[in-house]
Amino acid sequence: MTFQEFMFHILQVMQEEMEGEAEVSLREIVKNNGVMLNGLTFTKKEINISPTIYLEEFYREYKDGKTMDEIMEEVKEIYYTGKPDHDVDMDFFTEYRKAKERIVYKLVNYEKNKEFLEHIPHRKFLDLAIVYYYLVDMKEFANATILIHNKHLECWEVGEEELYTHAKINTPTLLKVNFCGMMEVLKEISEEDFLWKDSDKNEPDDVLNGENGYLLEMHVKKDETGMYVLSNFSRMYGATSILYEGVLESCAKQLGANLFILPSSVHEVILIPDEGQVTKDKLEQMVQEVNETQVEAQELLSDFVYYYSVETRGIVRL
Repeated sequence: MTFQEFMFHILQVMQEEMEGEAEVSLREIVKNNGVMLNGLTFTKKEINISPTIYLEEFYREYKDGKTMDEIMEEVKEIYYTGKPDHDVDMDFFTEYRKAKERIVYKLVNYEKNKEFLEHIPHRKFLDLAIVYYYLVDMKEFANATILIHNKHLECWEVGEEELYTHAKINTPTLLKVNFCGMMEVLKEISEEDFLWKDSDKNEPDDVLNGENGYLLEMHVKKDETGMYVLSNFSRMYGATSILYEGVLESCAKQLGANLFILPSSVHEVILIPDEGQVTKDKLEQMVQEVNETQVEAQELLSDFVYYYSVETRGIVRL
């Protein structure tokens, strides 16, 4: 069964399942890096949000041997578990004076998103772009975000500079930095307790300090791999933590060296102390191989290696 046949089969089954409850349709949705995903969208006239279930992963499961009946049960379970049962009051987003407190930023690849960036406020950073989104503060929509477009700025009557000013403060405050050794991360992964943690349960309460009130007093154990992971506690768009004021300086002081910065994905970066044992070419080859084999296309950040110098207190692309 081709992917097209697979999608239309699921669409037909779900249209029959949802008859009288919701309209079901297929949509192509552009994600980060120009990746196009196919989603099953459920629309109700009386509700102003339409949940979407992406189908690519289900097709991979089908090709790996999962039956269509099993997949349909999984799709139904996802819909019924997360379906909205009431309108969402969007006043929190329609007025800038309310929205500005939860506007944050993230890093994306500039070239891979060049066409899309024409429609959203952004600023260039090395070969990357800083873009803005609203972090939804609702428990029923955990990790939900709203990407900010130019049309939102027009409605709010604000400019990109104002977005940047608020996001620079909000991002490290709402998405607190997390710095740890690679072995600690691998241990957490093995315990299946690493990705998409609930930040309310995992952020310590007593680590805030510094002039800006958000920097962690970071204490990291020496890691046998010589590699350290920098992200945030939610593991969501954590590569942006390299922009947090004073964070790379603190990491470099703890590790006692300038830092190579490897863009692992949009969600985290890997820091390697520059102790003269590795070269830029070797690290760049590592990044490119990992991007090609381990990183989802929409989560790729960059194929290049960056460098933080204690002396200049700045980041450059090597």
